[in-house]
Amino acid sequence: MTRVTLENISKYYGNVVAVEDVSLKVEKGEFFTILGPSGCGKTTTLRIIAGFEVPDKGKVYFDDEDVTFLKPYKRNTAMVFQNYALWPHMTVYENVAYGLKIKRKELGLTEEEIKKRVEWALELVKLKGFENRYPLQLSGGQQQRVALARALVVQPRVLLLDEPLSNLDAKLRIEMREELKRLQRSLGITTIYVTHDQLEAMSMSDRIAVMNRGRVVQAGTPKELYFKPRSIFVADFLGRSSIYRGLVLEQSGYEVKVQLEDSNLVLKGIALEEKLPPKVAVVIRPEVIKIGEDAEPGDIVVKGILEFAMFTGEKIEGRLRIHNLKLLIYLPGYMDVSVGSELTITIPWRNTVILPIKE
Repeated sequence: MTRVTLENISKYYGNVVAVEDVSLKVEKGEFFTILGPSGCGKTTTLRIIAGFEVPDKGKVYFDDEDVTFLKPYKRNTAMVFQNYALWPHMTVYENVAYGLKIKRKELGLTEEEIKKRVEWALELVKLKGFENRYPLQLSGGQQQRVALARALVVQPRVLLLDEPLSNLDAKLRIEMREELKRLQRSLGITTIYVTHDQLEAMSMSDRIAVMNRGRVVQAGTPKELYFKPRSIFVADFLGRSSIYRGLVLEQSGYEVKVQLEDSNLVLKGIALEEKLPPKVAVVIRPEVIKIGEDAEPGDIVVKGILEFAMFTGEKIEGRLRIHNLKLLIYLPGYMDVSVGSELTITIPWRNTVILPIKE
């Protein structure tokens, strides 16, 4: 297992800033995800770790070894790409064995040893018996497994995954999330995963780094990022939420009372900073809202009119109008409600996050 460290990495393409001053530490055996919107610099960061790009500033370390200028083939990493990059004229066996045959002399492998490793990798990804098929004879999920087996068969120090599930349908994507997590756990391999899909990131990762405009804006466990976002960008990008602007009325330690803009509603919440500016944002996740009157001291009980409802199976996603505010709520899927109904809800203050607005 290998620890990967990035120290103040920057990469520019002319006047375009791809990555700026990124510092990260990925622990040994960790499943670490770099998450962000298109163009935020996440794939460039992954390519720098792989050695396909050289940073203009900063250092890359594998454990204590400086690999910043080391060629990709000398880093002993393996990468799975979005399009799988399988050789169409080669069988599954030949595709998986390709990397081993390239390194055959360097690794001192016999043909029998290569065969054993390929069989091990194919069994690992549940493709035993598919050795003689060609990529075009496989489903998208099976092709993805072949690409994964090809990466794992060389027993890399670090496994790099660049949006490998984005071409799969929704059901298969969920299955492959579970499969990837199982494989990573069983092998204990340090894994760095790039995606723009927040659900993928949160369901699979030990820790996540959220990137925006070339910078890491926050890193932490999925729960930390979701329930304790440190910026409006992270709160808005991860999951769904209602975000309101307001003015601080009172702050005692991390407990804050806020007067919402254009509303007579005063909410209490938790700040992540001991001293907030006068203007703040209030973040309320729909799943923390209680239906009915179930308040503790400091919670807010309000009534509103259901303006919109969408049944998704396990839940109903609704939008509640409270005076001139619109609040996203989740209702149980079995609940019988209709648009125009009046609902009483409780907003728990301990799950309401107050963030500074930096203008």
